[in-house]
Amino acid sequence: YLALLSAAPEPASATIDAPLRREEIGRESYMRVVAFDAPGAQGSQSKYRTLASGQEGAVVELEPLTGRMHQLRVHMAHIGRPLIGDVRYGGALTTAVGPAPRLMLHAARLSFPHPEGGTTTVEAPPPEDFAKLRTALGL
Repeated sequence: YLALLSAAPEPASATIDAPLRREEIGRESYMRVVAFDAPGAQGSQSKYRTLASGQEGAVVELEPLTGRMHQLRVHMAHIGRPLIGDVRYGGALTTAVGPAPRLMLHAARLSFPHPEGGTTTVEAPPPEDFAKLRTALGL
């Protein structure tokens, strides 16, 4: 995955190991980081690596090592670097160069086992709105 952030994470790359638990408010579900021994805690790990950074933001590569709902979004918010446009988990709707068109997260490459053996990998370039904002941010 690729994501745009308002600021670069510190350190520039790391693995986040922070358990998550599903919370519900009315009909809305979200995830939150909890203690390892909290009731309902599910182990959750994500890797990130900063690809480019500048005064206006950063682009990072994200890899979920487990598969929890909203995992990448929650983990980045947990380290104080929510994704641009992610209002649910604290991301800004506006940037130094204007409004965010949406949540700035893109599945650039997915790999999965093929039913007849081997691995299938699908790659997709970032959509135009993602690429334009990345360029505008100088990344």
